[in-house]
Amino acid sequence: MNEQFGLTDCPSEKKWYSNKWIWYALAAVILSGLAYLVITRGVSADEGPKEYAEDQLPAIKVTVLNGCGYEQLASEYSAYLADKNVDVVSLGDTPRPIYDKSIIVIRKGDMQDLERLKRMTGIQRWTSALNEYHNADFDIIIGRDFEEFMK
Repeated sequence: MNEQFGLTDCPSEKKWYSNKWIWYALAAVILSGLAYLVITRGVSADEGPKEYAEDQLPAIKVTVLNGCGYEQLASEYSAYLADKNVDVVSLGDTPRPIYDKSIIVIRKGDMQDLERLKRMTGIQRWTSALNEYHNADFDIIIGRDFEEFMK
């Protein structure tokens, strides 16, 4: 009974973390998760920023000016803009009826709103005359080519 057990004679207990298959399975789960993240992030990055519909954006404030001298043209054009996302704050005439081409004048609006307004009206010509005290973001001066834009 005086047997002595050496350190190597005793059978060792197997711990759960000593099994190599557990490590393989854990690595496979982690790699699958990383691959999923890379794929889903890549898809959402390609989509870009969310685009809003025109009716979800705030109305653009404009002043409509008759630039060619035809009677009641500014009020007729503002009636045409009624179904668009445009808020006509005032109507008027230019000092001289010399405009052959219609034009948008930027008063205090930004370039994104200008692009929206160009898309809604069809008027592509624009100029800038910034005035922070103006009552509208843009002026629309209607020229003799107004029939192109009132279709």
